[in-house]
Amino acid sequence: MGQRLIREQVEVKIRLLRFSDAAAVQCYASDERVARTTTIPQPYPENGGETFVRKGVRAHRNREAFYFAIVADGDMIGVVELGAVDYEKRSARCDYGIASSHWGKGITTRAVALALNYAFCELGMEIVHSACLKRNPASARVLEKNGFQEMDGFLYNS
Repeated sequence: MGQRLIREQVEVKIRLLRFSDAAAVQCYASDERVARTTTIPQPYPENGGETFVRKGVRAHRNREAFYFAIVADGDMIGVVELGAVDYEKRSARCDYGIASSHWGKGITTRAVALALNYAFCELGMEIVHSACLKRNPASARVLEKNGFQEMDGFLYNS
Protein backbone atom coordinates (compact mmCIF):
# COMPACT_ATOMS: atom_id res chain seq x y z
CA MET A 1 0.00 0.00 0.00
CA GLY A 2 1.48 3.36 -1.10
CA GLN A 3 1.92 6.33 1.14
CA ARG A 4 -0.37 9.29 0.71
CA LEU A 5 1.08 12.76 0.73
CA ILE A 6 -0.89 15.17 2.85
CA ARG A 7 -0.57 18.75 1.75
CA GLU A 8 -0.73 21.21 4.61
CA GLN A 9 -3.30 23.92 3.95
CA VAL A 10 -1.88 27.41 4.35
CA GLU A 11 -4.20 30.19 5.53
CA VAL A 12 -4.32 32.83 2.78
CA LYS A 13 -5.76 36.33 3.15
CA ILE A 14 -5.49 39.56 1.23
CA ARG A 15 -5.58 43.08 2.66
CA LEU A 16 -4.80 46.49 1.30
CA LEU A 17 -1.09 47.22 1.08
CA ARG A 18 0.40 49.27 3.95
CA PHE A 19 3.56 51.35 4.21
CA SER A 20 4.94 48.72 6.59
CA ASP A 21 4.90 46.21 3.68
CA ALA A 22 7.67 48.02 1.77
CA ALA A 23 10.50 45.83 3.12
CA ALA A 24 8.68 42.60 2.22
CA VAL A 25 7.95 43.92 -1.30
CA GLN A 26 11.60 44.90 -1.65
CA CYS A 27 12.71 41.43 -0.59
CA TYR A 28 10.57 39.37 -2.97
CA ALA A 29 10.84 41.81 -5.90
CA SER A 30 14.65 41.74 -5.65
CA ASP A 31 14.67 37.96 -6.18
CA GLU A 32 15.99 37.15 -9.68
CA ARG A 33 13.73 34.06 -9.84
CA VAL A 34 10.68 36.30 -9.41
CA ALA A 35 12.00 38.76 -12.00
CA ARG A 36 12.39 35.98 -14.59
CA THR A 37 8.66 35.21 -14.36
CA THR A 38 7.40 38.82 -14.32
CA THR A 39 8.17 42.23 -15.76
CA ILE A 40 9.82 43.38 -12.52
CA PRO A 41 13.10 45.14 -13.44
CA GLN A 42 16.40 43.68 -12.30
CA PRO A 43 18.31 44.82 -10.50
CA TYR A 44 15.32 46.01 -8.51
CA PRO A 45 15.80 49.64 -7.41
CA GLU A 46 17.04 50.09 -3.85
CA ASN A 47 13.89 52.00 -2.86
CA GLY A 48 11.59 50.06 -5.20
CA GLY A 49 9.49 48.49 -2.45
CA GLU A 50 8.81 51.84 -0.84
CA THR A 51 7.97 53.46 -4.19
CA PHE A 52 5.64 50.58 -5.14
CA VAL A 53 3.77 50.70 -1.82
CA ARG A 54 3.44 54.50 -1.95
CA LYS A 55 1.97 54.20 -5.48
CA GLY A 56 -0.42 51.48 -4.30
CA VAL A 57 -1.64 53.38 -1.25
CA ARG A 58 -2.25 56.50 -3.35
CA ALA A 59 -4.07 54.48 -6.04
CA HIS A 60 -6.50 52.83 -3.65
CA ARG A 61 -7.14 56.12 -1.85
CA ASN A 62 -8.27 57.45 -5.23
CA ARG A 63 -10.04 54.15 -6.08
CA GLU A 64 -7.99 53.88 -9.30
CA ALA A 65 -6.42 50.56 -8.36
CA PHE A 66 -6.33 48.22 -5.37
CA TYR A 67 -3.00 46.76 -4.27
CA PHE A 68 -3.50 43.87 -1.88
CA ALA A 69 -0.85 42.24 0.26
CA ILE A 70 -0.95 38.45 0.00
CA VAL A 71 -0.69 37.19 3.56
CA ALA A 72 0.00 33.50 4.22
CA ASP A 73 0.03 32.24 7.79
CA GLY A 74 0.46 35.83 8.97
CA ASP A 75 3.39 36.78 6.70
CA MET A 76 3.18 39.25 3.81
CA ILE A 77 4.61 37.27 0.88
CA GLY A 78 3.36 38.96 -2.28
CA VAL A 79 0.95 41.32 -3.97
CA VAL A 80 -2.19 40.95 -6.06
CA GLU A 81 -3.32 44.12 -7.81
CA LEU A 82 -6.61 45.12 -9.35
CA GLY A 83 -5.48 47.87 -11.69
CA ALA A 84 -6.80 49.79 -14.68
CA VAL A 85 -10.12 49.99 -12.83
CA ASP A 86 -12.73 51.43 -15.19
CA TYR A 87 -16.03 51.98 -13.37
CA GLU A 88 -17.82 53.02 -16.56
CA LYS A 89 -16.82 49.88 -18.50
CA ARG A 90 -16.93 47.83 -15.27
CA SER A 91 -13.55 46.28 -16.00
CA ALA A 92 -10.20 45.88 -14.28
CA ARG A 93 -6.87 44.14 -14.72
CA CYS A 94 -5.42 41.59 -12.29
CA ASP A 95 -1.65 41.29 -11.75
CA TYR A 96 0.20 39.42 -9.04
CA GLY A 97 3.59 38.36 -7.74
CA ILE A 98 4.68 36.17 -4.86
CA ALA A 99 7.96 35.28 -3.13
CA SER A 100 9.60 32.30 -4.84
CA SER A 101 9.81 30.44 -1.51
CA HIS A 102 6.00 30.15 -1.65
CA TRP A 103 5.63 28.96 -5.24
CA GLY A 104 3.77 25.72 -5.89
CA LYS A 105 1.63 25.83 -2.74
CA GLY A 106 -1.64 27.10 -4.26
CA ILE A 107 -1.31 30.41 -2.42
CA THR A 108 -1.36 32.60 -5.52
CA THR A 109 -4.42 30.79 -6.89
CA ARG A 110 -6.31 31.48 -3.66
CA ALA A 111 -5.14 35.10 -3.45
CA VAL A 112 -6.27 35.78 -7.03
CA ALA A 113 -9.65 34.19 -6.21
CA LEU A 114 -10.03 36.57 -3.25
CA ALA A 115 -9.11 39.58 -5.40
CA LEU A 116 -11.59 38.52 -8.10
CA ASN A 117 -14.30 38.22 -5.46
CA TYR A 118 -13.51 41.79 -4.40
CA ALA A 119 -13.58 42.99 -8.02
CA PHE A 120 -16.94 41.41 -8.80
CA CYS A 121 -18.75 41.72 -5.45
CA GLU A 122 -17.34 44.95 -3.97
CA LEU A 123 -16.40 46.98 -7.04
CA GLY A 124 -19.14 45.73 -9.37
CA MET A 125 -16.74 44.78 -12.15
CA GLU A 126 -18.07 42.58 -14.95
CA ILE A 127 -14.78 41.79 -16.68
CA VAL A 128 -11.32 41.28 -15.25
CA HIS A 129 -8.41 40.68 -17.60
CA SER A 130 -4.87 39.55 -17.01
CA ALA A 131 -1.80 38.37 -18.86
CA CYS A 132 1.33 36.42 -18.08
CA LEU A 133 4.62 35.77 -19.79
CA LYS A 134 4.80 32.68 -22.01
CA ARG A 135 7.84 31.56 -20.01
CA ASN A 136 5.64 31.42 -16.88
CA PRO A 137 3.22 28.47 -17.32
CA ALA A 138 2.54 28.35 -13.56
CA SER A 139 0.99 31.81 -13.79
CA ALA A 140 -1.18 30.68 -16.70
CA ARG A 141 -2.41 27.81 -14.51
CA VAL A 142 -3.29 30.26 -11.71
CA LEU A 143 -5.46 32.17 -14.17
CA GLU A 144 -7.05 29.04 -15.64
CA LYS A 145 -7.91 27.73 -12.17
CA ASN A 146 -9.67 31.04 -11.53
CA GLY A 147 -11.83 30.77 -14.63
CA PHE A 148 -9.90 33.00 -17.01
CA GLN A 149 -10.25 32.22 -20.71
CA GLU A 150 -7.93 33.28 -23.50
CA MET A 151 -9.35 35.85 -25.90
CA ASP A 152 -7.25 37.69 -28.49
CA GLY A 153 -4.06 36.66 -26.72
CA PHE A 154 -5.24 37.93 -23.33
CA LEU A 155 -6.96 36.16 -20.45
CA TYR A 156 -10.38 37.31 -19.30
CA ASN A 157 -12.69 36.38 -16.45
CA SER A 158 -16.31 37.55 -16.47
